[in-house]
Amino acid sequence: MTTGTLIRARGATRPANRPAWPTVLAMHLLPAAATFAAALALGPLMRAWHLPPQFALTLAFAFVLTPIELGLLLAAVRAARNLRAAGWSPRRLPEILAFRRRLPLRLYLLILPCLTAMAVGLAMLLAPLERRVLDGYPAGWALPPDSDAYPVATLVATLLVTLLVDGLVNPAVEELYFRAYLLPRLPVRGALAVVTSAGLFAAQHYWQPEKFAFIFLAQLLLIVVMLRVRSVRISIAAHCLTNSLAILFALATVLT
Repeated sequence: MTTGTLIRARGATRPANRPAWPTVLAMHLLPAAATFAAALALGPLMRAWHLPPQFALTLAFAFVLTPIELGLLLAAVRAARNLRAAGWSPRRLPEILAFRRRLPLRLYLLILPCLTAMAVGLAMLLAPLERRVLDGYPAGWALPPDSDAYPVATLVATLLVTLLVDGLVNPAVEELYFRAYLLPRLPVRGALAVVTSAGLFAAQHYWQPEKFAFIFLAQLLLIVVMLRVRSVRISIAAHCLTNSLAILFALATVLT
């Protein structure tokens, strides 16, 4: 089965009107741009409150990125003609989303460890490249934060909030927005749609330039798996798992 066939397979919606490229680029790139701007604006406040600078990004995710993406999804529900005729409600959100197939537990137990192992291997492979990028770019958002600069209690508290926001809530909403909603509506098809989706998702991580290659390659793998099983649920689970593991590793580093 080809990638193009997978995108049109059962569990995928077939939007009547696909947005033009300017709209596609805006929907992929502008929410994160607003988020990054909010995080930069919160930087002085973090310093004034003696909090790690990374926590500004967590707050921006919670109060800018996730609300924008959810708002755009709900706006799409309201704009859908068939849903307006039937009576608009936020509970109708699944009706505009693709790849809604439910999966048996055995598939999660089989796929998630494989995806996690591949992500870890990819991260190790790309680590030298990421260090070279960081040498020339003051990223400032990398985890874990400097354990000598802040009290352990402060670091633990901010990382636990980050675990909730960026380990669970934000990646789940991102997968619904980017994969279940935007991917089927791209103006391109087949393998080009997969590459475009992964590339735009990587490009909107403005605060992680050292991670562009990793995010792009990891997303390629994740999208292909999602299309193969026709379920955004597996990509949500994998995204939450990998994000959470990175934050838990940072937490373990702080506590040791």
